[in-house]
Amino acid sequence: MRNNRWIKPLLLCGLLAACIAVFVVIYKHGSDQETVDTTPAAVLQTAFPDKPAQSPLASDYRQIAENDKLQLRLKEDTLAIQVVNKQSGYVWSSDMVKPDANETWLNFIQSGVSIDYFDKENNNAIRTDLLTETNKTIQIKPIDQGFQATIRFNDLKIGLDLIVKLDGGQLVVRIPQKSVLEGEQFKLGSVLVYPFLGATKAGDTSGYMFIPDGSGALIAYADNKGKFKTPYEAKIYGANKGIDIARITDSLTDGAKDPYNAQFPVFGLVHGENQHALFGVVEDGKYNAKIISYASGVKTPYNWTTAQFIVRESYLQPTSRTMGGVVVFEKNRNAEDMQLRYSFLEGSDASYIGMAKSYRNYLIAHRDMPKEPIAAGGSADIPILLDVLGAETEGSLFSNHLIPMTTVDQLSSMLNQLRDGGVTRIDVVYRGWNKGGYSGTNPAPISFESKLGSANAFGKLSKQLDDQGGKLYYYADYTTAFDTSKRFSARDGAAIKIDKSLLSVPTYQEVYPMKYFMSADYAKKIAADNGSAYKKKGIASIAVDETPYELFSERVNGQVSSRSKTAESYTSMMEQLKSQAPNMAMYHPNDYMLAYADQLLDVPMHSSQYTYTSEAVPFEQIVLKGYKNYFAEPINFFANPRKELLAMIETASYPTYYLTSEQAFRLAHTNSRDVFASAFADWKDNIVKTYKQLNAALAPVQYATIEGRSVLSAGVVQVKYSNGKAIIVNYNDSAYTGEKATVEPLSYKVIEVRT
Repeated sequence: MRNNRWIKPLLLCGLLAACIAVFVVIYKHGSDQETVDTTPAAVLQTAFPDKPAQSPLASDYRQIAENDKLQLRLKEDTLAIQVVNKQSGYVWSSDMVKPDANETWLNFIQSGVSIDYFDKENNNAIRTDLLTETNKTIQIKPIDQGFQATIRFNDLKIGLDLIVKLDGGQLVVRIPQKSVLEGEQFKLGSVLVYPFLGATKAGDTSGYMFIPDGSGALIAYADNKGKFKTPYEAKIYGANKGIDIARITDSLTDGAKDPYNAQFPVFGLVHGENQHALFGVVEDGKYNAKIISYASGVKTPYNWTTAQFIVRESYLQPTSRTMGGVVVFEKNRNAEDMQLRYSFLEGSDASYIGMAKSYRNYLIAHRDMPKEPIAAGGSADIPILLDVLGAETEGSLFSNHLIPMTTVDQLSSMLNQLRDGGVTRIDVVYRGWNKGGYSGTNPAPISFESKLGSANAFGKLSKQLDDQGGKLYYYADYTTAFDTSKRFSARDGAAIKIDKSLLSVPTYQEVYPMKYFMSADYAKKIAADNGSAYKKKGIASIAVDETPYELFSERVNGQVSSRSKTAESYTSMMEQLKSQAPNMAMYHPNDYMLAYADQLLDVPMHSSQYTYTSEAVPFEQIVLKGYKNYFAEPINFFANPRKELLAMIETASYPTYYLTSEQAFRLAHTNSRDVFASAFADWKDNIVKTYKQLNAALAPVQYATIEGRSVLSAGVVQVKYSNGKAIIVNYNDSAYTGEKATVEPLSYKVIEVRT
């Protein structure tokens, strides 16, 4: 026992090592989740001294960087910038000359950086900027091709670094998350950088702002004389159901169609079409950002658009079961850096068309789009999509029971009838093919519903489509779930909102009135199981709904996991699924999902038609055309099918029909009761006629890209393609006669435009 004197020191060393290891694990886990605000007091004291020294800053512009394409000028005291396009000499400025505004807006316009912040004693966001805050410090350091500004709002104890630099013909503006400092009393809520870059006054400049609403929309420059009261303000990728679910459910009850999401993190301004344009892409921080656009007359006489980076949000924290609560703000910041990339477009590229081409090139460079267009020489005929409902669940007094709406044999017969009528290339999405049918089963079993047909019958149907040049896509959803599913328990698998409640939304249907959102980790497990089952069942093609466009934050192990984490989980999930089911269609996917989508479904041809927009434009279609096939929303849901058919021709969108073999009245007591006109027998002749019309118009350009679009006169549009053809579409009730062609009322004409 003479070595006993070594035992205690050894035990203490072991205990100390274990504590260090536990600390490292906890710290690493926390850092993987979110940015935790633990700035030491000593660091804050150094960063925000009681009497900060501030060197005089220049109030005039001086050149700070230059390359062969651009010059960058800086006004140090406000961090305002000017960018000179050396090709044309055109100057883009972030502030206005003698702004027409009150003091609050004057400060905002002239400041390079504005922030919203939260006060612990007041949970509503408060806005301030570099001019409003007199007790501030700005230190500017030249860097290669630009500058770095270290900003301190001393009274608020909030600080950040702004990095601005040229990158070839582009400007990159960045705020690293690691540079953000915060004290105890005030917390950063959001950041706006150079919101007035490219802004114009009323109708002094010809042109418009571009916003990513639906297919795309323009806000024309004009003196609106105050008739517009609200701006365009849209979260990129839609509302975050993990935070603001109360506002979402309220909107579901008003009977109005929901506005389209901003599925692309982009915006732009045109100063004279085909003269000068500015195109912005939100690169970092896009999962927690907004696109905002103010038309002239909304608060100021200026037209301006930008991105607002959301660092943390306020939300209602319930304090009782009767939905009472208090407004609080998120404890931790979103962990993303914030970065904007601006392109300066000149001449024929200075338009929303040039912006779409620029963004297409951007997506190609980031491997979200194929390097080359779809190879010509494939099928001479365009595809058509049949979105078919297989089995649905009907509610009754004592129990629910399954209704077969379209069996495998019925679907096979539908395909044969259409082929006999001249519809040669058909793709099918089969909903409700799983055991238990469409509603109430998700996450559904990878097992064929026997009331629709045997496994052998499903295999024959898939081969029938393959032989005819089409595909059978099996419907899937890796985001929403019902507590009636045997593969899901809300307690174990539902996402948890930031207020610690389960993430669920009402369906407003009688059979399954509530659906949940699966946590990203749970969804990945379901997808992994499904991927293996797909291979065993011989399923090589799936159509994914919800997951490509829904994005939310959630609580994981007590910590808030941001939307960027959910997006990472979803893209990882899709990459794995695509290795097992290589043919993948997606319903209107967000930009980060494009790499996995072979075909895009329900692509909008219109905007949300806000009163301040002047025109809907096919921005998304210009990005996609020739590189990926895309299908419009179902024709049989349109109020004016004839004009929508013309819109499909204008946007080169392929047709979709939502169909059942049985009559739609059988869905009256199901969760699909909003389907009113779906019976194939009622639509067969229309499908054949529509397909032939669209095929005649779009087959000549199906492998071409869109190179130009112009409005020839009111209601008459011409779209030019890369193969030398153009299509003139006449939406009017009277004939159009132009230089190239005469187009009958409510009709189109394909012409040659080669010079």
